[in-house]
Amino acid sequence: MKTMELSIIVAYAVAMIAIGLFCRKKAASSVSGFWAADSSVPIVVNMFCLLATVMSGGGMMGNIGLAAASGISYIMAANLGSGAGLGVGALVVAKPLKKSGAKTVSQFIQMRFDNKTVGFLVPAVILVAYTLYLVAQMKAAGTVGEYVIGVNFNVALVITWFIFTLYVMFGGMWAVTWTDFFQGVLMMLVTVVAAIVTLSHFGGYGSLVSAATAAYPNMGVMHLPLSSYAGFFYLWVFIGLCSPHILMRVTSAKSPFAASVSLHSGMILITVFSALTSIVLGMGSRAVIGTEAITNNDAAFLYLIDEIFGPFWRGLTGAAIYSAIMSTAAGLLLAAAAALSNDIIARIHPMEERRQTRMGSICIVIISVVVLCFSFNPPEFITILYSQAMAFMVSALMVPMLAGLWWKRATSMGALLSIIGGGVSYAILYFGFTMPTFSQIFVSLPISLACMAAGSYMTPAPSDEIIKMVEGWHKD
Repeated sequence: MKTMELSIIVAYAVAMIAIGLFCRKKAASSVSGFWAADSSVPIVVNMFCLLATVMSGGGMMGNIGLAAASGISYIMAANLGSGAGLGVGALVVAKPLKKSGAKTVSQFIQMRFDNKTVGFLVPAVILVAYTLYLVAQMKAAGTVGEYVIGVNFNVALVITWFIFTLYVMFGGMWAVTWTDFFQGVLMMLVTVVAAIVTLSHFGGYGSLVSAATAAYPNMGVMHLPLSSYAGFFYLWVFIGLCSPHILMRVTSAKSPFAASVSLHSGMILITVFSALTSIVLGMGSRAVIGTEAITNNDAAFLYLIDEIFGPFWRGLTGAAIYSAIMSTAAGLLLAAAAALSNDIIARIHPMEERRQTRMGSICIVIISVVVLCFSFNPPEFITILYSQAMAFMVSALMVPMLAGLWWKRATSMGALLSIIGGGVSYAILYFGFTMPTFSQIFVSLPISLACMAAGSYMTPAPSDEIIKMVEGWHKD
């Protein structure tokens, strides 16, 4: 076991739990405090929270591993899409969603369309997608523990699971916000330092490119079907428009303006972070590994830090990777618990606010236990795993989300058919046909859109009250 690395990671874990306990009282005071941090998060805090939320364990490990194994073109398509998604989200989602007053995506769609079946389908889609996303984060946690501090994969998995479950259960969105902020700062610091040291180690960018391409000739080549690159890019653009764990940052902002600026600022941070991890650290990892085949491609970055860093920076890098894992896992867990607690259980059995926050904590534990059970034997390439889960969610929810915000004629029947058509068509294409990775969304999203239009025009227009409500979201 590596003592220095272990000591730094333990200190980091204790700090995260302490933040959760410190936020416990504020989170328990109201439903708004638990799920949306009382809509009072400053812009600078929110922008680093967005970095930590979007660039998950996949961002610091899966992306680098994918770059080392498949070249930088493929993963850069996704990373550029994730930054662009926040920029587009700032323009078309932030203001009307914030003005709607909804605290979660499920709550917004339910409020806009007022349909019981829609009200249950939306959280069900979120639960399925986020369970798979969380499994990917757990794999990253186990891998870091195994390679960085020398503990068993499953032991590292359980310890990480316990830590983030504890602070989310106690502190809700308040704890998620402040842990995400510190985690985002640490992630950016370590990434910048690692990129500088990597360039210095190889003697500059030109030498790094030469070493990486010598080990893997397709490093900078688009050698996959074009639809795979396009699908990966647009998928992550669309995730920024409808993903609950990202849009929770909109509802936690102080104002529509603050929400929009937070998304734009997060876009800049994510673009810089993506370029450093995917290009510099991805190529550096491939150059260190050489032509050798490794058993776990998601551990490629860990080979690099063993080469360029001493024990202290290896420990700090391990803490940064855990930051990436826990920040995203915490946001996903909170969003999934909100879907189960607020949008399913509270609709069946209405309850007062204090009981609702307690139910939220219980749901957090239930979902995290389910995730842990699925995490002991995960598949390879965590970035691909969670991106496929998000593709299913985008296919089902993006059209109802955007139509609800912008199209006054959209009806509950249109939303219902859109969710079913988009989600089911994606599942059929993914499991039933051989298609280039992520190209399924170019079929499932048009189907979802056609279902929304057909269902809306086949049924009476929404009431005057709903139309006025939608118009109010777009007034200054």
